[in-house]
Amino acid sequence: MYRLVGKRIIDTVLSIIGLIICCIPMAIIALLIHFDSEGPVLFKQERLGKNQKMFTVYKFRTMCNHAYEIGGVATRSDDARITKVGNILRRTSLDELPQMFNIIKGEMAIIGPRPILPIEFEEYKSNEKYARRYDALPGMFCTVDIDYRSSSDRDLQFTMDADYVNNMSLFLDIKTFFSIIAPVLSGKNVYHEEVGNKK
Repeated sequence: MYRLVGKRIIDTVLSIIGLIICCIPMAIIALLIHFDSEGPVLFKQERLGKNQKMFTVYKFRTMCNHAYEIGGVATRSDDARITKVGNILRRTSLDELPQMFNIIKGEMAIIGPRPILPIEFEEYKSNEKYARRYDALPGMFCTVDIDYRSSSDRDLQFTMDADYVNNMSLFLDIKTFFSIIAPVLSGKNVYHEEVGNKK
């Protein structure tokens, strides 16, 4: 029942409450981004969602305008494309706040596998275990964020995503949510160079 109905209801209600609480902070963040660098406040990109269907993910822009077209995904903290405000947003995961709109639209969940680009899953398409990650809505946060955040490699990330989908429950979501608070506040493991893998 939780998988089919409960998770969606809880995520929607919490996201609506979250947007109400965060509306002023989000407005301040938007102004800081606007004055820090040229370009739109929001970053929009096509990602793979549930059942590998494409959807547009929303984030606060953390890099210079058209940064992805210039050099792809930022994997190092010294990437010159990352703005001053963007660096803070990435460290604190505040750039993820607009994804609450994705959650309300039914495209994402609070906890779930991280939404990635199609090309990032291309070489794993034939792996049935890893494909399990697409049996659930992608999340703002995922179990890999507890220890690794963005420093994990793909195999570790996809394994943890598949395990999450197989064991999805209200208890696991609550445990994951509260377990990621400390890693996010610490600002660690945001980039691949900050490897903390404990395989």
